[in-house]
This record gives sequence, structure tokens and C-alpha cells, in this order.
Amino acid sequence: MVVAKPVVHGAKRLHELDWLRALMVIMVVYAHISTSGIRGGVHGKLADDDRIYNMRDPSTLGVRWISMVRQYCLPLLLFVSGAASACSFRTSPGNFGKILLYTLMGVSLNAVLWLLGPQDPSCDPGSGYGRAECHGAVFDFTVCPFSGKIFPIVFQMWYTALLVVLMLINWPLFAFLHSSENSPGCFSCGSMRCLLLQLLVTISLQVTLIISGDLQQPWLLIFLTVLCEITWIGLAVMGKRLPEYLRVIHYCLAALATLQFGCMPIADKIESISIAFVLFIFIGFNKSFQLGYILTLARLPGQDEAFPIVSLYWPMMVILRTLTAPSTNWYAAGNLTYPYYPRALDRVDYVAGAVIIMFVVARLGRVMECRPLPPFMAYGALLLYLLHPWMMTLLIVTFRGTPLEDTGSVWILCVVISGLLGLALHCPCRAWRLRGTASSAHSPPKAYGRSSDSSSESEDSHGSA
Repeated sequence: MVVAKPVVHGAKRLHELDWLRALMVIMVVYAHISTSGIRGGVHGKLADDDRIYNMRDPSTLGVRWISMVRQYCLPLLLFVSGAASACSFRTSPGNFGKILLYTLMGVSLNAVLWLLGPQDPSCDPGSGYGRAECHGAVFDFTVCPFSGKIFPIVFQMWYTALLVVLMLINWPLFAFLHSSENSPGCFSCGSMRCLLLQLLVTISLQVTLIISGDLQQPWLLIFLTVLCEITWIGLAVMGKRLPEYLRVIHYCLAALATLQFGCMPIADKIESISIAFVLFIFIGFNKSFQLGYILTLARLPGQDEAFPIVSLYWPMMVILRTLTAPSTNWYAAGNLTYPYYPRALDRVDYVAGAVIIMFVVARLGRVMECRPLPPFMAYGALLLYLLHPWMMTLLIVTFRGTPLEDTGSVWILCVVISGLLGLALHCPCRAWRLRGTASSAHSPPKAYGRSSDSSSESEDSHGSA
């Protein structure tokens, strides 16, 4: 066994995190447009479908999204957010206030859009036109149909709200892992008490959902929850104690996350947004977030390196990807966020594919250079995430009755518009920064020390949602 050594390379920005975040946001926006009710998407409530060969209303892009992208999109987005937390973490989560502000802004914009519409969940763009009950103050449809009267206000901002919760409940674990092994109090009683507090909070949240959801076999679910969470914390602490086995411990954490996300007998099937679904999503996305932090922490200066094991035999990826590839047919499993398949083996196989992609991304980021994401694209991705419900609405109204009133067309136009808005926002911001640089050139020079875990630029961006 090769003995792990602290990372010695200098601090650098992990540009792949910016790229992955932007690309996953673009994919998420396509999913939202495809369920809005316009042509080329999914109409009404989600059900089993044959749209790949359905000549009445084919959805070529939709099938590919369901079949391929849905497997890894949101888990990878949570993984990237966990990785960003590792880059920006000091003694507390970085950019927490910024994410909370984005959440409030997005919810406020969605609330205004909902109030300007018919406030009827059944009024989708495809069927709302001309119906008396769908006449709203300004619009006669909602772009988040069949989702009740509360979710259209939250809409895409559930992700940032969840991110705030995950940052808070994982704070003790992340602080413990971030601290140096030789720092005072790393394994002190105080640190252990903080980890115990996190354990109690995480288990309590899940037990509350289990009890309030009137789920099958609640005592078995509670037992498995306690067992999995204790094992997870134990493995994370063991990685700190035994750095020479760090990569092996990473694989154990990945296996545990896959089993907990895929094997928990929450229900026979989940066909709607319910307490059972919230429990399922919380378990899986929390593990994705934690894996992002733990795997990325090993890449930062001053931390123990995780030397490759499986990736030394990378041709085996052909077999691993084949075994964990998603099914090629369209099966929504009751929702578009993440499927809860009826058979546990299918769920484990599906989740394993997403976890493998996380490890592939983490390893490629170590050995291959990634060029920076253009700043206007970073701004554009943020604006796309915040504003796409409004963009969708205005584009549907503008192109109603034309060939452009189509899922693919509206998606492409939303991406293009957000890119142009990002470019418009980047230019004045760049000019402002250049003026600040010019004025600072006449100031006395300052001494800069090397960051302990990432550059200041990384902290500013990587810590955001």
C-alpha cells in the first residue's frame, strides 16, 4: 500500500466545477421546459411512454434526457456543490449568504409570475389557451403545471433551499475533515460531540419523514437509517485516521451511498411528490453532496492525497458503464427529478452509474487540464437558473401558434438569451474591476500568502450554487 502524502501542488482554480455547474443547469432547464406542456415535451402527468417511436408527438431530446442525463444530472450538480464547499470552506460554509439571497430572489420572481397567471395547476400552455378558468391577470397558463399551488412558487429554487439545509447539517463533518490532523482539537472531545450532533440531526430529519409519511416497515427504515449514518461518519473519521487507505475508504463511502440511496425500502413505488419521495431525494442528494466535498478535499493543498487504484485499470470503465447504463426506454417512475424504480436492483444499478460518473469526473480533474469557463457563460448560467421561468413564459407567449412554440426551440432560445444577458452583465463588471486594478496600482504593495486550500478566486465562485 502506497503511503499517502499531503498534496504539494499550489492552489489553483478547479475550472471543471464551473463547467459542470453551467452544463447541468442547462440540462435542468431543458427538463423544466419539457414538462411545461408545450409541444415536444411531456404532457399532463408523467407516465410510461413510448415517445421515442411515437409518431403523434415525438420527443427525441426528451427521451435522451430521460434515458441518459437524468441518471447523473442532479447527483452531479449536488456533487459539484459539495466540491465547491470544499474549495471555499474555512471554519464555516463559504458563500452561505449569497446562496440564501439567490433563493429569496428566485422564489420572489416565481411568486410574481404565479400571481400574474391563472393560479390553476391544470392550465398548462398546451391546453390553457381559450379556457375561461385559465384567464389570469396577464397570462393564461403556468409553466409549472400539475404541481399544486405551492411548488410553482418554489419551482427551481428547491435546489438552492436544499443546498442551504445540506450546508448547515454537514457543517460539523466538513469542519472536522477540513482541519489538519495535527491541529489542536482535531480528535478532541469537542470535535466528536459536534460529529455526534450532526449524526443526531441527520437521523432525526429522516426519522421525522419516515414517521410522518406513514411508510411501510417504518422500524426497519429507522434501523437502516441509523446504521447507514453511523457507518458513514465512522468511515469519514477513519479516512482522517488512516490516510494511507484514503482511496479505499472513498470507495467504501461510494458503495454505502449507492446502497442507501438505492436499497432503502421506502415504498413499493413512488408516483408523485410525497413525503416518501422527499425522503428518497434527501438521502441520495445528501450523499452526493457529501461525496463531492470528501473527494475534492483530497485534491486541495495541505490535505492527504487519494492515490488512484481502480483508475489504474481504466479500460474496465467500458464494462462498468455498460453494467450501470440506464434503460433505453422511457420510464418516468412518477417524476422527472429522479426515478424510484419498483425493483431495488434497478435503483442500485441506476444510482451506481451516477456515482461512477462522479469518480470519473474527480479523477479526470486531477490528470487533465481544463480551460476556464468564459465569465459571460458563468453569469449566463446563473441568470438562466434564476430567470428561466420568466423566459419560458415570455417566449411561449411570443411564439404561440408558430413552429418555435416547441420544447427544443424554447430551450435553445433561453440558453442564447441568458448567454447574451451574461455578456451584457460581464462587460460592465469587467470594466469596474479594471478600474479597481488601476487605482490599486498606485497603492503600496501588499504581501500575499499562499492559500491553504484554494485561491481567493476559487472561494468567490466555487462556493456559490
